[in-house]
Amino acid sequence: MDEHEYTGHLHIHSTFSDGSATVPEIAADAAKAGLDFIVITDHNTLEGLDRGLEGRHNGVLVLFGTEINMRKNHYIAFGVRAKVPQNEEDPQKVIDDVNGMGGFGYLAHPVEKSNPVFLQGRFYPWDKWDVSGFTGLEIWNFGSLWRSAFRNKLQAFFLYFTDPYKGARYPDPQGLALWDSLSRERPLVAFAGSDAHGIKVRFGPFKLKIFPYDFLFRTLNTHILLEEELPAEVGRARKQVFDALRAGRFFIGSDYLGHTRGFRFTAGNDGKDEVSMGQELPFSSTTGLHIVSPSPRGLIRIIKNGRLLHESSLQEIRFKVPEPGVYRVEVHRRTLLGRLLPWIYSNPIYLK
Repeated sequence: MDEHEYTGHLHIHSTFSDGSATVPEIAADAAKAGLDFIVITDHNTLEGLDRGLEGRHNGVLVLFGTEINMRKNHYIAFGVRAKVPQNEEDPQKVIDDVNGMGGFGYLAHPVEKSNPVFLQGRFYPWDKWDVSGFTGLEIWNFGSLWRSAFRNKLQAFFLYFTDPYKGARYPDPQGLALWDSLSRERPLVAFAGSDAHGIKVRFGPFKLKIFPYDFLFRTLNTHILLEEELPAEVGRARKQVFDALRAGRFFIGSDYLGHTRGFRFTAGNDGKDEVSMGQELPFSSTTGLHIVSPSPRGLIRIIKNGRLLHESSLQEIRFKVPEPGVYRVEVHRRTLLGRLLPWIYSNPIYLK
């Protein structure tokens, strides 16, 4: 299967809400990080879109979504061209409004946890689980995980300078379990985001920007796979990017550990009818998976219906599928000291 790969970053805030940088400044940082596209998702506004800032900046395609609601039940919407009313107590109304506008969305940091060390203990969970019609959920949020990881500010301050990735090195196991459970009921997309704000803080006499945009743009990235090259015309490029995000034709790459470009996960029947992530395939006695890791230092893990089915240290494997199910792939990268760390998470292929 000939696929064109483009690397982007989702869940970003600018000065149009509570971020610390303008859209052109953020795009410049994205260009430095080697990204092809970004989607800025300011809180409850599409001001960047309204001001005509959608398009290419420094060679980076800049698109806009929006993160709806404030205190809880944050919903990240893509593909909408007008502001969506907030409704924290009835997020189903938000989901329905987004869908009615032709858009789609993900539950943002749905299993976020409180930590009294940060934000006076405030956190922004999802607490309405009788909703339907959402496309996916955020299984790995750098900001949320990092804030919840430390017992005190001194520890956080020290580790920020010595190991800034430590608090968000793993996706939340609860989020992964939730995704696996829900995706057995229907196709469900998973994505990761940094929740980039470029927050300015003061530690005693010290002033600094916590996790600047250019750092975060080298962490949890979205690698979309397209059947044709991304066009120069912005409207067509927007449609291709959002169609891939809606369908789950992408994987999550923890690019801080090493570049993840080149990962592939497909399924086919006797070498025919090949499909990629986010797609369905009828199961047969000849159905097999084809997985390619970007590095020989990776451990490929095949997950079926949320359970580990097979592991391999080979860089490329073909695996005969024993039965129908929801299949996804993780690749864990081995560090120089031999430690295995989460590196790549695919979206599922659904074998019916």
